[in-house]
Amino acid sequence: MPTLLAFPAWRDNPYLNLLYLAPRGAGWDVQGTTAYEELVKRTRGLGRGDVLHVHWTQPICQTAPDEATARERLETFVDTVTSARASGVRLVWTVHNTLPHETAYRDLEIELAERLGELADTVIQLNSHTVEAVADEYALPVGKVVTLPHASYTGIYPESVTRRQAREHLGVPLLSPTIGFVGQIRPYKGITTLLAAAEVLGSQVEDLTLLLAGKTRDDVLPEIDRHLPRDVRTVRHHDFLSDAEMSVWFSAADVMVFPYARVLNSGSLLLAATLGRPCVLPREPHLVAEFGDESWVSFYRPSGDVVQNLAGAVRRALVSSRRTGHDAASYARRYTPYAMSRDFLRILDGGSPLGPTSGEQGPPSAEQGPTSAEQGPTSDEQVAASA
Repeated sequence: MPTLLAFPAWRDNPYLNLLYLAPRGAGWDVQGTTAYEELVKRTRGLGRGDVLHVHWTQPICQTAPDEATARERLETFVDTVTSARASGVRLVWTVHNTLPHETAYRDLEIELAERLGELADTVIQLNSHTVEAVADEYALPVGKVVTLPHASYTGIYPESVTRRQAREHLGVPLLSPTIGFVGQIRPYKGITTLLAAAEVLGSQVEDLTLLLAGKTRDDVLPEIDRHLPRDVRTVRHHDFLSDAEMSVWFSAADVMVFPYARVLNSGSLLLAATLGRPCVLPREPHLVAEFGDESWVSFYRPSGDVVQNLAGAVRRALVSSRRTGHDAASYARRYTPYAMSRDFLRILDGGSPLGPTSGEQGPPSAEQGPTSAEQGPTSDEQVAASA
């Protein structure tokens, strides 16, 4: 059976594990690595009919100690992939972010994206407006682009705790209006904006609680401490969460807030929907185009007085959170993990994805290229890798 080499492939990344379910079941030998050197070595060992599937590009150039080494890595990678394609290896690139969120060599990263677009046999976009969203940085080859929406996590994360049980576990009063941020806590995720907005909101909403949970770098933690909102109950956990712990933190919140800077896709958004929690996102054109009709997604303007804008959007979302939480859970059932994996397998096999079945209406099936209404640019986390 053919080999699929995924890069970078972290064993505990839920999105990757779900995506490759159907290919593994169909007999594909799914392998992976997270190291650049191993990527080059193993790509050279691929043969006709095999697939190299590139996801997040940050480890190729951005982990280099200096720009000269980053340039060398880029050229070696491109030469290696070019040679592999001449031997019958296919390249699939999934665009998770416009650019890596923390970029030391920006120009090289843009060049890498352009070269990947040129070399790829198929470019997968999770958000159907990715072509427009990345156009300010680089152009994606429209004729190669396929839309494969990010599925929910239905059936994956345990839903064994009630809202009451989750709040008792975390020490949150049952009737306290509660907003949450769960995922790796990093500067690009707009965490200080969230803290400032929570302080504003605390003066308007009685007995407000803020939940913060996720791995936090040692150099970021002092900044969090300095900006903690006054007069707001804050419950924190600055480390990785197990799947069960993740469910507790989401279930304890009324509204999840993700004020990411230049977010393209967010796995956290889909996890929130899976656990029936409405979300607040920045009003980016591609996000509005994708989720603007969903009652469980609210938007704030990421310009002007951003703190006040965010506080206002969260306050409004809290008012309707019980109703929109049910809408979020309904959305999550429309496109399930195995449906996504099945569609990815059809892409690998050269066919057209089936899309949602009759019982899975919602996110569109994967389509080759944009529709006539999506031609060209018209107009920033991910999701960590993945959230």
